Amino acid sequence: MAPAPEQGGAPAQGGQGGPEEQIAQMAQQIIEQLGPEAAAMLAQMIMQMLQGAAQQAPQGQPVYAKRGGKLVLINRR
Repeated sequence: MAPAPEQGGAPAQGGQGGPEEQIAQMAQQIIEQLGPEAAAMLAQMIMQMLQGAAQQAPQGQPVYAKRGGKLVLINRR
């Protein structure tokens, strides 16, 4: 018996889209199971966690954020 195809299309070829594709698939599952409001709340919580981690980065380590499709340096310690 052949395995069922994955939701969200065919897997990426050549390693392209790896983590981003996995996140997109997980987000789609959350939207289907819990609804878009729950997915939005989860995304907001993740962003807050990431921002907190960026503020707690070790001194001397550059911290970047994505702004307008570009990565910008957000600390200059």
